[in-house]
Amino acid sequence: MTYDPGFDTFDPEPPEAPRDFTSRVVNAALLNRRTFRDIQEDPTGTAQVYVLVAAAAVAAGIGSIDDPTLAIQNAFLTVAGWLIYSHVAWFMRSYIFDSIHAEASRPNMMRVVGIAYGAGLFRALGIVPGIGELIFALATIWIVVAIAVGLKSTLAFKDYGPVVGIIAIGVLLNFTLSAFVFAFG
Repeated sequence: MTYDPGFDTFDPEPPEAPRDFTSRVVNAALLNRRTFRDIQEDPTGTAQVYVLVAAAAVAAGIGSIDDPTLAIQNAFLTVAGWLIYSHVAWFMRSYIFDSIHAEASRPNMMRVVGIAYGAGLFRALGIVPGIGELIFALATIWIVVAIAVGLKSTLAFKDYGPVVGIIAIGVLLNFTLSAFVFAFG
């Protein structure tokens, strides 16, 4: 799917992904495969990803602001999660799935995984009474799904099997770090 305010039609694979920040964030959240491939190949998108991950961290903090300690922990874990998923994807692609002919440098993986954090902006709605926790959880799931689509699109996997492995290891590492942070934070 593509968000383009100038068109009223749905196109699952547009001819060229827009490179402006807002279009990239929206298209990645809509799981547009071309956007993930474009950001992977565009080193100038790194700054956009840094801004997006920082904004997603702030949104996670806002979404849990009722407990200031939890807000800080969630903001920290958002950035840590991005780094974990990026590096797990890079490591597994480089050393385990080495036979696949796709570019998988650390900066590329950081951009691909980072742009998937656009859905994390919805975590700010975690502050809404009654449904905030549900929105926060759904936004988190949406991030993981966007990461999966981004990795499959950019790493040339034929199916989601290897991606599920990467995500599972990322979730395990994130869960372990989260348990540590919540226990001692």
